[in-house]
Amino acid sequence: MRKTVFLLAVVMIVGALVAASEIGYVVILKNGTKIPAREEMAIKGDQAIIILRNGTMTAIPLSQVDLVATERYNQLGFGSAILLEGVGETTPVPTATPTPLLGTTGSLKRMRPVLGTQATPTQTPTPAIMLRTVPYTDERVTKAFSNLLDKKHLYLYKTSAGTKPGYFFIQAVTDSQREVFHALKTVAESYALIHELKPELAPKAVELQLVTSVNKSAGTFRMTPEQAEALASGKISPEQYYLKHVIF
Repeated sequence: MRKTVFLLAVVMIVGALVAASEIGYVVILKNGTKIPAREEMAIKGDQAIIILRNGTMTAIPLSQVDLVATERYNQLGFGSAILLEGVGETTPVPTATPTPLLGTTGSLKRMRPVLGTQATPTQTPTPAIMLRTVPYTDERVTKAFSNLLDKKHLYLYKTSAGTKPGYFFIQAVTDSQREVFHALKTVAESYALIHELKPELAPKAVELQLVTSVNKSAGTFRMTPEQAEALASGKISPEQYYLKHVIF
């Protein structure tokens, strides 16, 4: 009897491991629901296209997806371990109408730059991007950013020199997904305007670190003038920019 129970337990664990190995991504909704997926979701317009564990393709409004939590969760490599939280447990999946993929969708794996292997996940793969005690070399640039950020209602921020000469650093407090995207758009618009009006004074890059009020990372970025212009002009949305360029 004990041998039978033991073998059954082994079979369940192995089954869970096999199932987990098929899950390369987990989508987290704003209500906290975790949706195991076979691969990274794709974005088509205002819809998140997800291939569920059973192979079903479904579409969920992008507005229901917590992109910040989803990206952080998968950057830390937790996606393949979700089933091991409880053998035999299932994750509730919201009811959605299966939607075929029409045209080209934006796969997050293709959109996001390769940051190296996730075999040893870390929350800060670029620890050098951080607030420094040394101010930026040109005070005129610091004042220009401060004036523009204040006018665009981004108030909780600090600035300093970046990781390289000519790199400007901004740390902004963002406690919600809306504030994250507002900060990205605001910094991009400010950077693009400075680069347009005074290209000889504009930083070579702006390093942006978003943190919550309890000092948890909400994403780190190294923004180029070209990226700032694309984001400021609407060629790319804050959501798309976040998924393509975020570094944790």
